[in-house]
Amino acid sequence: MITTAFIVEYNPFHNGHKLHLEKSKQITNATHCIGIMSGNFIQRGGPALFDKWHRAALAVKNGVDLVIELPVLFASQSSEIFAKGSISILNQLNMVDNLVFGSESNDVESLLMASELLANESELLSNSIKENLKLGIPYPKARENALKAISKVDLSTTSNDILGLEYTKQLILQKSSITPHTIKRTGSTYNSIDLVGQICSATAIREQLKTTLDINLQNFVPLPTYAMIDELVKLDKIIHDESFFEFIRYNIICNLDRLSDIFDVNEGLHNKIYKEALTSSTLDELASSIKSKRFTYTRIKRILFNILLEITKTDMNIIINTTSPAPYVRVLAFNQKGTELLNLMKKTSSIPIINKVSAFTPETELQRISFNYDTKATRIYNLINRTSKKAFDLGSNLDQDYYKSPVFIK
Repeated sequence: MITTAFIVEYNPFHNGHKLHLEKSKQITNATHCIGIMSGNFIQRGGPALFDKWHRAALAVKNGVDLVIELPVLFASQSSEIFAKGSISILNQLNMVDNLVFGSESNDVESLLMASELLANESELLSNSIKENLKLGIPYPKARENALKAISKVDLSTTSNDILGLEYTKQLILQKSSITPHTIKRTGSTYNSIDLVGQICSATAIREQLKTTLDINLQNFVPLPTYAMIDELVKLDKIIHDESFFEFIRYNIICNLDRLSDIFDVNEGLHNKIYKEALTSSTLDELASSIKSKRFTYTRIKRILFNILLEITKTDMNIIINTTSPAPYVRVLAFNQKGTELLNLMKKTSSIPIINKVSAFTPETELQRISFNYDTKATRIYNLINRTSKKAFDLGSNLDQDYYKSPVFIK
């Protein structure tokens, strides 16, 4: 058995993901593959278009053998924390051979070279990053400038290279035996909103669904994705960032004295957030009015959803200060090959495997913290997800985690 893993969001699964999946299997000679996927809230700051079970089922229908959930404390944070949680879980499975990720540079050697510098915390590099930050340069660009000046490694600040750098850094820090591989990203850029060609970005698809539901996506997504989006659109089950605006604003207005306890709310930012929440009429307007050179739009979006989920500095510090903070493996969807992976995983995994949430009892502080946020995130997501024109496999119960079983795809 040769097992290849991917760290994904599939929001939604499109032709570019399909191409990445097929090439990844090919270059690693994989017999089995695992996707570790964000749940109902994702890394750019916001909710997924549709819930984690439907997205996981789509992944399996399109060729992934097993989909497990990346806990929300990792999935909704910066690329560094996102990568730390993902690599930690994959590493603790003790049966993953390869990790494949998309990259603009497609240069795994440069990524590894830069990662060594970051992992070893070179004083020269650290000082150079600090000097860039003093100029008001956002951290990703500050790090890029420092790496280029010190090591001559020239990496772009594009999304996939940033994540790739974090993945390889975590593989080094966690002393992982997993081998990293890259595939050249093709088609539209990560943030492009144009539907062009057959490979466009997930951002473009989300933006189009935000402005109109009367859209033909057949050229841009595999058939299973098209069929599911078509069904969910008819049921009014497509979720957007703005759906949560009033919930976020309510939390801000009612909890000014506790805003500074929320993770990443620093440098007096809580006062600015409160002030702008009183006058903003949309989530986009709120985030745009708060952003600055130091706090990018995406970072502000993540902070606003930290406020929604009440993710505190105290809890996140436990995650950050733990070298390998994997709490458990949460199974979302699988096929017959996925069953083979699960059978092996039961023998090799260093962390608990959750098939049924109702049967799981957290045994460590890390598990308790992560489990509480994961179940809370599902409840909050379902405040919007269940208020549709028609019930869709949910009903009125917000605690979907407790009665929704992993999806088996034949």
